Amino acid sequence: MKITFLGTSAGAPTKNRYVTALALQLENSRDWMLFDCGEGTQYRLMQTPLSPFDLSKIFITHLHGDHVYGLFGLLASRGLSRASSSLQIYGPKGILEMLESVLRLSQLSLPFELEVTEIHEGDIYRFENFTVETVKMSHSITTFGFVVTEAQKEGRFDLQKAKAAGIPEGPLYGRLKRGERVTLPDGCTMDGKDFTQPPRRGKRVIVGGDNDSPALFEKFEDVDLMIHEATHTQEDFEKLPRKFMHSTAKSVAIAASHMGVKRLILTHISPRYDKDGRVFELLEEAKSRFDGEVEVAYDLMTVTV
Repeated sequence: MKITFLGTSAGAPTKNRYVTALALQLENSRDWMLFDCGEGTQYRLMQTPLSPFDLSKIFITHLHGDHVYGLFGLLASRGLSRASSSLQIYGPKGILEMLESVLRLSQLSLPFELEVTEIHEGDIYRFENFTVETVKMSHSITTFGFVVTEAQKEGRFDLQKAKAAGIPEGPLYGRLKRGERVTLPDGCTMDGKDFTQPPRRGKRVIVGGDNDSPALFEKFEDVDLMIHEATHTQEDFEKLPRKFMHSTAKSVAIAASHMGVKRLILTHISPRYDKDGRVFELLEEAKSRFDGEVEVAYDLMTVTV
């Protein structure tokens, strides 16, 4: 999977960060998915190789403006470019009413089919090569996180073993990869299963919405990458006049450590850390509680899982 962070700020954009949006593209696929669509998302897309024509699905975690206000402009631009492929949108209750109201009041007619699904806790959406499972978060309005899991992959063909067995390169390799039995020119029979490694599990990525309880993901195992908001450090959070329902770098790191997550990326960063190098405070706090690879996301950062 290839992941591009299109916006990494919390609440409001800064000079360096747009508000929340994240693109995910599966291996060997032109299609890609969008998770949240904050204001300015379509501008960030212009700085990437991703095309709105190939956008197939949008998952919205919740209806706070910094996660959804960019959606209407993106849809309008996709329509003006005459994209014709259908687009699926998944979001919490209210997403359909919001879309219908904006389309009606702005008299926007889209040239492509819009399929809108209002999601519920525990929903699992099964697609050809992956699934997306919803997890209800703890936030001030109904919010969901998403767990993307690739389908099991075929075992790799052992090329060196095939060469060592004297099998000539060419069409026979393709048949062996498919698990077939083949007969060599000298009459020997080879079984493809003997040259194929065991199936590999698909990668698993967590995309957390706004959430003050990252432990809600702890039931998931074999997580290759956890992407979660870390709006504040613990110290700053405790000084706030009222407690906003967001996670700290410390709380996310502790949950990721308990889960055995391989890699952790923090996002949805409060604007207060986007100056004077303060973003490193979040990074250091997370490192103190998580032994694996940890990073703080920045706009247009791209990672491969």
